[in-house]
Amino acid sequence: MTRHARQRILPGIGAEGQRRIAAANVAIVGCGALGTVAAELLARAGVGRLTLIDRDVVELSNLQRQSLFVERDALLSREKAVAAAEALVAIDSAVAVRPLVRDLQRENAERLLEGHDLVVDATDNFAARFLVNDVAWKLGVPWVYGAAVGTEGAFGFFEPGKTPCFRCFLEVLPPPGSTPTCDTAGVLGPLTHLVASLQVSEALKHLVGRSPARGIGVVSLWGGAGPSVRTSLQAVTPWADCPTCARRVYPALSGEGAEFARTLCGRNSVQLIPEVPRVYDLDGLATRLAPGAEVTRGAESVTATFADAAITLFRDGRAIVKGTLDPAAARTLFARYVGV
Repeated sequence: MTRHARQRILPGIGAEGQRRIAAANVAIVGCGALGTVAAELLARAGVGRLTLIDRDVVELSNLQRQSLFVERDALLSREKAVAAAEALVAIDSAVAVRPLVRDLQRENAERLLEGHDLVVDATDNFAARFLVNDVAWKLGVPWVYGAAVGTEGAFGFFEPGKTPCFRCFLEVLPPPGSTPTCDTAGVLGPLTHLVASLQVSEALKHLVGRSPARGIGVVSLWGGAGPSVRTSLQAVTPWADCPTCARRVYPALSGEGAEFARTLCGRNSVQLIPEVPRVYDLDGLATRLAPGAEVTRGAESVTATFADAAITLFRDGRAIVKGTLDPAAARTLFARYVGV
């Protein structure tokens, strides 16, 4: 009996649906709690090609909810995309997995997402989701939204030309600090797995030619009455003045939400993005920092742990400064130990 026999006999999939799944090329943006679960489910379902896009490295605090990772990944500060790809290949060697240690930004988003049949959003902030939405509409690629904070999550499917876009539900990018994050509200592990499973369910519907649900579904796991799922339908038609799907001007690709320093959800960390593009010589960097720090070398990064800070530097010029949520303090620590 073949690997996907139990799935193929489902009336909604069949042999033709399984063929479509195997031919699919799916991008997953973010390899955290939602992204790792979604990636595993898609790989086990038989998706032929997966692109994993993530900017970060594995930490011990991730292991509470982020599948595919083990303690060794955290202790070695392995890049999430690389560690997840290795785990997926061990699950199914026939799946072509491409890990990209990148931060999705307006300068690279179109290049990273073009050529895919579907995009799975597993990001942790609204700026990134608005960017995924804009790029999806510009490229004509459907995408699946997901979010989980505290004990409540949300998911939704968006397809250019067939559904309202994500911006039709929110209209404007929420101001920084105006919505709860994993840092302030925590996150329940089972919730992230449930939301990612719902995302993948909608993704598979689309890949086999069925119609995913319209609107945004909201899931709550910790209420007194027990788990609940409800669907929001306030955007059953596109917003008449939507910049993305009505006017096609794509604000996120024009700089909306872009910033040099960005706090990371669920992390006492700040990501710094260079104002002038740079590429690090990782071997040289590791050698230079070694006398004053404990240095761990990854495939696409170097992590240096000092007495009062830990800094991960990526080949593409980004840095994550751990131990603060203050962008100014992060810049100071970066300048002190790495330079400008």
